[in-house]
Amino acid sequence: MRQTTDRRDRRILNQPKTDNPLDALLRARLRIPQGADRRLKLLRWLMRAVDAVNRGFTGQAFFALRETEEILIALDGRTGTDLIHALLAMNGGTQIIPHGLENIPRAGPVVIASTHPIGTFDFIAHAGALLDHRPDLKVVAGRETERFLGAERLIAVDLDSKDRVLTARHTRAGMIAHLNNAGALLVFGSGRVPRMQGGLLVEPPWRTGVTHTSASCAAPIVPASADMRNSRHYYRTRRLVALLSGGNDELGRKVASLRYVSELKAKLGGAYDVHYGPVQPPGTAPETLKILAENLVPGLYN
Repeated sequence: MRQTTDRRDRRILNQPKTDNPLDALLRARLRIPQGADRRLKLLRWLMRAVDAVNRGFTGQAFFALRETEEILIALDGRTGTDLIHALLAMNGGTQIIPHGLENIPRAGPVVIASTHPIGTFDFIAHAGALLDHRPDLKVVAGRETERFLGAERLIAVDLDSKDRVLTARHTRAGMIAHLNNAGALLVFGSGRVPRMQGGLLVEPPWRTGVTHTSASCAAPIVPASADMRNSRHYYRTRRLVALLSGGNDELGRKVASLRYVSELKAKLGGAYDVHYGPVQPPGTAPETLKILAENLVPGLYN
């Protein structure tokens, strides 16, 4: 019996070590290169330490690293529609309440131009509202989300260490191909999660990609916004890091983004409104789309 146990233990020890399920997200969010394993281990150690201290004082984890790892393990192997349904079924079920769904045509090319209030959960919320209405929905998002959303739902964007787009031509080609195939395309206008100022969200200026792509494909645009915001922990982290770095909000956003899965987990089991405005003509200016989208949820945006 002892020999059998020893052999089993040796087999376990000799198995190849798998990556921590959070590693891919940490590498992508903070642009940690492959091979920098010590930096990654140190980061996880620091996050666990912060969580332990915060649990001791407030009863809640700050980064919720352990909980985030648990949800990633539970979802391992799921992608695309399967992952979305699994997420929305957690914690007793999440209710997504769409408003203005009739503004989105059931067939033909359409660009859904949305605000980006939360982070990872934004696509999940829109997918929960739209997939039955437009099963062909795809989203333009960072490459790191491919592991979770699946290639069939994603038009990927690759960014450098300064968050500059490296694959603009390739990404735009993917957007045009999907629209020319009469698909529905979800794009977050600014590509950035907003900061908070005076209790209201302040989203960066919207990029011109939606305008140019919709014009070239003669695709109408539907402004959209979800009525959600992140927790106070997210905004406190973002402000603190920006303050300590001499006013660098971009660094604050990157560090606070480590809470995105934690923020997503906190939303599961709730009920959220997602709004879709009247159809706008192809080529509508980004500043006009931003105003229309933000006005869909009065009192949320500055």
